[in-house]
Amino acid sequence: MLREVTGAMVVEQTNRPLTTTKHPRKTEKFGSGKDEHILCRVCGDKSSGFHYGVFSCEGCKGFFRRTVRQKVEYKPCENPKGCLIMRISRNRCQYCRLQKCLAVGMSHEAVRLGRCPKKDRPSKSCFMYMPSNGTFYLDRQVRTEQLVLTVHDAYRKASTMYEEFAMRINPHLQNIIRSEDDVRTLYLRYLPSTVRFITSFAREIPLFKSLPHEDQKILVKASILESSAIYDSCNVELDGEGWTNNKLGFAIPKDSFEYIGIIGQLFLTLRKVIEKIQRHEYTEVELSLMCALVLFCPDRAGLSSKILLENMESDIAVALKYQLLLNHGDGCLSFARAVEVLTSLRDTATRFLDDLLNAQVEMDQSS
Repeated sequence: MLREVTGAMVVEQTNRPLTTTKHPRKTEKFGSGKDEHILCRVCGDKSSGFHYGVFSCEGCKGFFRRTVRQKVEYKPCENPKGCLIMRISRNRCQYCRLQKCLAVGMSHEAVRLGRCPKKDRPSKSCFMYMPSNGTFYLDRQVRTEQLVLTVHDAYRKASTMYEEFAMRINPHLQNIIRSEDDVRTLYLRYLPSTVRFITSFAREIPLFKSLPHEDQKILVKASILESSAIYDSCNVELDGEGWTNNKLGFAIPKDSFEYIGIIGQLFLTLRKVIEKIQRHEYTEVELSLMCALVLFCPDRAGLSSKILLENMESDIAVALKYQLLLNHGDGCLSFARAVEVLTSLRDTATRFLDDLLNAQVEMDQSS
């Protein structure tokens, strides 16, 4: 499903030895070995050492020091969900940057500047690969971060539209889906909300709008189920063996899946995948990149822009690796788990998508 990512920044343990020693000397900077460095926990830039209790870059170290020493109080962010802090965006919102510093563990009491306790030393899989050509690397990092910001912003806007739709259908009236007679309610809530989400998400990404119209339709239709499962992982409660979506106002008891036909089989299968997603505790930005990987898939039948989509898929995969390494510490393993989730979603869509859409059409025609 996902091709081998060329030019990936994460060091693969099996392919490339690290040059840092297991127990670095006190004067040795972490990431000073050839071609490797550690990410700043705050913004993802190249870390210059262990500062105020975490690995951070000179920029974030200085920002935190000035804020604490001068007792600066920043105006609260107007964005209720906060801003995404990356190297190219870290100066846009000082309030959110400080919150990120505190969230990753920065503390003025942690004064061991440049000295890292043994328990905090990163494993080999936490290093990033930096090509010898520093200019090339910087350009690649800027493009990757800009892609992350674009995709994440599109995801948030699509989420807002989803929320507006959910409010219009009055989700406070909980519908219990127990038999085929209740399935119509489920179709009228689940499929329209899903289509609105993926369509809005796609239209907010400039590259998608540059694709031929026929390719756009193929990509949206093919990614409906996969993207909905990724997004719904934050909205559903898998209580016991059932399924509850409080936003869309429906619940499927554990003993009802077998009585509601094809859509019951679908939700039962999706339930297993969503359990994995919830267990891995992906951040919002990681979920947005997973949705983008599902959307910009060059393997869909009938596409005419395969080369462009292959390049986009590769760029998104690198961006996802970057975020997984920054947020979870083990980019290679976390990326492999993400690919496993996406593969399971692809299998599910292959099994159910056509039957589900045909059932919706038949239901619309009979009404």
